[in-house]
Amino acid sequence: MTKHKTLSLFSAHFLGFYLLLIGLRLFTTAATINILLHQGYQITFSLIFALICTLYNFRLKNILMYGAVILLWFSAAFCKRNAGMVLSEHEIIQTVGTGIIVYSFCAILVYALSYIRSNWLRICLKFIVLVFFAACMLPPLLVIGYHIVSDGHLLSASILLTLFQTNYEEVKSYLIEQDIVLWSISSAGIIIIIGLMAYCLGSLKYNEKHNKIFALTLAFGAYLFFGMLPKFTSSFVLGMVINVQKTLQVYKEYNEGAAERQARLQELKKVLSTSETAGLHILVMGESSSRDHMGVYGYKRANTPWMSSILADNPNAFLYTNVYSTNVQTVESIKYVLTELNQYEEKSLLDAHSITEIASAAGYDTYWISNQKRFNTADTPITAIANSANHRVYINEYVGHKSMTTYYDEKLSENFPELPTGQKTFIIFHLMGCHAVYTDRYPSSFEKFSDGDNSRVNHYDNCIMYNDHVLSLLYDTVSQHPDFMSFTYLSDHGEDPDKGITHEISKFTWHMAHIPLFTVFSETFARLHPDIIATLNEHKNSYWTSDLLYNTLITFMGIKNSPDERPDFDIALPAYNMTRDNLTIIEGTRFIKDDDTITE
Repeated sequence: MTKHKTLSLFSAHFLGFYLLLIGLRLFTTAATINILLHQGYQITFSLIFALICTLYNFRLKNILMYGAVILLWFSAAFCKRNAGMVLSEHEIIQTVGTGIIVYSFCAILVYALSYIRSNWLRICLKFIVLVFFAACMLPPLLVIGYHIVSDGHLLSASILLTLFQTNYEEVKSYLIEQDIVLWSISSAGIIIIIGLMAYCLGSLKYNEKHNKIFALTLAFGAYLFFGMLPKFTSSFVLGMVINVQKTLQVYKEYNEGAAERQARLQELKKVLSTSETAGLHILVMGESSSRDHMGVYGYKRANTPWMSSILADNPNAFLYTNVYSTNVQTVESIKYVLTELNQYEEKSLLDAHSITEIASAAGYDTYWISNQKRFNTADTPITAIANSANHRVYINEYVGHKSMTTYYDEKLSENFPELPTGQKTFIIFHLMGCHAVYTDRYPSSFEKFSDGDNSRVNHYDNCIMYNDHVLSLLYDTVSQHPDFMSFTYLSDHGEDPDKGITHEISKFTWHMAHIPLFTVFSETFARLHPDIIATLNEHKNSYWTSDLLYNTLITFMGIKNSPDERPDFDIALPAYNMTRDNLTIIEGTRFIKDDDTITE
């Protein structure tokens, strides 16, 4: 091929690619388009495209591969628009640019392998490059596949984190609730597409070597991949992957930082104090229970007989009517509920003490008694919270690899420890609650509701009724102890069974954030702390988010001088001043005042 013809083809490919990128920007949701913006990106991407086309002698297969990669990454970005979200020109360019850079870099590496004489080494290195390329194409395919099977919703970092923090049985339970045929077809499609793209990349051919152009292209491609690509945080696809990686790293560091936090707690022991010489305080952490499906909150079915009766007859029992979960994902919710973290202050998870750590430092004997699976030590901060308790009991024998339960939740009441009298004790019971699949969470004797056409709702309401029964057993057990002071129940998040949705953040509805909270106090506590009882009575209809529970539990336990005390966050104190207007959920991204399901 003559130099003149090569230059002409280079220019034509450069210009065509440049115009293509301008055309893609037209799909923005912005009202106006500024063609003069992002010229540097467009020129850069067009240049690397033309250079690699030159390396491969302008073969059609290489051009078609570029087209496939661009279509793939652009479709992932377009899913955001199709889900009703903002899609800017900048994000289109960076998302498509991510695919361009990755493919270009891999195509350069495949070309570079021609300079290796060892056939065995060349084959091994090509396999590594193709596997790397396939892995890089997986995120946009997952976004597109999830968008299709979830009926137009968008995959997010929170959903991916759930996959890292779950196990086979939870995935199986989730899939049972989905269209398994559609999921299977989508999964097969992803595998086939990745396989075909990797095969086509590996089979690219060229007639002659372009040593000088290759040297220039290799240097340029390396700059794009190592220098430019890490800055493409506006691409939600790449940003999603980065956020998952960063969050998992923070979780790992949190677990590894337990010793350092314990050292700080040793210093805190010198200043922490309690107003109690003895007392038993109970926190029951529920799972996936929505107050919108509880009779005690006015739901049409009487599926909470115990809660309704004890709250009606006990002046020291309080039902809080406007409570919201901080998040609709279990781990993201509990890491706020049981630590100093909240949405309203700047604090790192690495620096946040858990409620079990503070209670232990204040002289409480602490217990974690769970019917959920035992998380691996590197999985989540729930592990660190549980491990910081003085005693840990897991009744779920599917430890480490499954979340199926050996026993129903009522078995937890049989694991109430033998406690001596006259000591300070704090116990957290962690329920399996109403985690899908609902029918796995209650015995057949609680199959009470079967009318109507929506079997999913019937199963969920049966599960809520069984959950009420479990709470009654736990309360009857712990309240018999002479040192009993308080019994608090809170769910990590809710569900929306009416719409057939569990708690997927991409399909968020406000019903997922509507959770129950109630407390029952002993006569002894009420006599010793009439001010707390009176304040809670005043605040029981106040708006509140679950990340503020940490502050309230410390007040219940009488712990003084804890770090970063905030009376204005504590619903048990008169200084509480959080309102519907300033409360948020999901790390401040949604305002409770926007909840259109609540009318005042």
